[in-house]
Amino acid sequence: MTSNTHSHTLSGDLGVTSIVMMVIATAAPLTVMAANTPLMIGLGNGAAAPFDALAAMLIMFLFSVGFVAISRHIGNAGAFYACIQKGLGRVVGLGAASLAMVSYSLFLLAIGTYVGYAVSGLLGSLFGVAPPWWLATLGAVACIGVLGYRRIEMSSKVLGIALVLEIGVVLLLDLLILVDKGVDSMPVESFQASHILSGSPGLGLLFAIYSFIGFESTVIYREEARNPERTIPIATYTAVFTVGIFYVLSMWCTVAGIGVDQVVAFANAHPGDMYLLLSERHLGKAFSDVIQVLLITSLFACMLSLHNIVVRYQYILGKYAILPGRCAHIHARHGSPYVASLLQSGFAVAGILVLALAGLDPVTQIYTWGATAGTLGYMVILVLASLAILAYFKRSGHDRRLWQTRIAPLGGLIGVVSCLVIAIVNLPTLIGGDEDSIAPVMGMLVVLAFAVGSISALMLRGRSPERYMALQELA
Repeated sequence: MTSNTHSHTLSGDLGVTSIVMMVIATAAPLTVMAANTPLMIGLGNGAAAPFDALAAMLIMFLFSVGFVAISRHIGNAGAFYACIQKGLGRVVGLGAASLAMVSYSLFLLAIGTYVGYAVSGLLGSLFGVAPPWWLATLGAVACIGVLGYRRIEMSSKVLGIALVLEIGVVLLLDLLILVDKGVDSMPVESFQASHILSGSPGLGLLFAIYSFIGFESTVIYREEARNPERTIPIATYTAVFTVGIFYVLSMWCTVAGIGVDQVVAFANAHPGDMYLLLSERHLGKAFSDVIQVLLITSLFACMLSLHNIVVRYQYILGKYAILPGRCAHIHARHGSPYVASLLQSGFAVAGILVLALAGLDPVTQIYTWGATAGTLGYMVILVLASLAILAYFKRSGHDRRLWQTRIAPLGGLIGVVSCLVIAIVNLPTLIGGDEDSIAPVMGMLVVLAFAVGSISALMLRGRSPERYMALQELA
C-alpha cells in the first residue's frame, strides 16, 4: 500500500446525514435502551426516566449552542481540546487533549470488552461453543482496524447500516406498545414532580447524560466535511435533538409497557435483560434473539465511531509534533490518518491481552471500571470546554450575540458541573459499591491523564518556544 507521508490534511466528502449517523452510532441507541435505561429507572428516579432524557437533551443543546459558535473559529479536527485551548490557553488545552485520548480509549476498551462478552454468549447459546471473550474482542478490533485504515466514507456506510437496523427495531417496539396501550394512556406520571423527585433524580440525570457521549464528533470531522461552515452546525443540532427525542419517546414507551407501579421493581430484578424481556413480551422470543444480535452490531458501531474519534485526536497532535509526526501521515488513496489508526489498533490489542491475562471479569470489572473512568474524564472535558467558550467570547469580542456566547453556554456549564458533582459523589455506587478502593484510582487516572498533557506543554515551552507558539494553530 502506498501512502503520502507529506500530506497533513484529511480528505472526505461527509454530508450532514453521514456525520449525524456517526454521532448517533457513538451514542449507541439500542445499547442505551438495553443497558442505561434499567439503571436510570432502578438507581435513578424510576418512571421519570423520560424526563431525565429530556433534561439531558436540553443541557446538551445549551452546551452545543456555544460549542457550535466557537467551532466557527476552529479550522481543524481538534474539537473539544481545540476549543479549550482557544479559551483557556495551550497548557490547559494540551491537558484536555491527553485527557480526551485517555477517556475515549477507556470507552473503546470497555465497549470492546463487552462486545467480546456478548458475542461469546450469543455463540454459546446458538451453537453450544463459546469462545473466550478476548478472542471475540480481538476479532472486532481487527475489523475496526481495517475500516479505520480506509476512507472515512466506508466507516459511515457501515455505521449507517447498523444504525438503521437498531433504531428500526426500537421504534417497532415503541409502535407496538403505543398500539397496545393507546396514545391516551401513556403515563403522565413520567413528567410529574412526585416521580421526578423520587428515588435519586441526580443519578437518573447522570445516566441520561452518559447516553449523549460522543456528540462532539460533528466538529472532529470538520476537515472531512462538505461545506463545514454549514454542515457542522446543522449536524450538531440534528444529532442532539434526534438522539434526545428518540430517548424520551422510547423510555416513555418502556415505562408504559412495564407499568408505572412495576417498572422500578422490574428494572432492579432484571438490570441486564429488562429490555429484552419487554421486547419478548411484545415481539416474541425469536425477535428477542434478533435484538441480541442487533445489540452486538450497535456496540460494534459505537466502537468504530470511538476509534475514529481517538485516531483524529492522535492525528491532530501528530500534525503539531506533540505526538510523533508519523501520526499525521495521510494515506494517498484513502485520505485517512492510517498510521494513527494502526497505532490505536495496536494499543487496543495490547490492552485486551493484558486485561485477559490479568483474569479480570469482562463486565463487572473491565467494562464497568473503564466506562466509569472514561465518563468521569469526559465530563471534566465538558466543564473545561464550557468555561473555555465563555472565556473566549468575553476576551475576543468576536461574537456579541448574547444567547450564543453568554446565556446558553452558562446554562450548559451549570448543567455539566452539576452532573460532574453527582458523578464524583456517587462514584462508589457507579462502580458497584463493593469496589470502593477503585474509586480513588479512577480519580487519580483522570488527574494523571490531564497532568501529562499539561506538563508536556510546559516542557515544550521551555525546550522549543517556537513549537509551543505554533500550538496556537491548533485552535
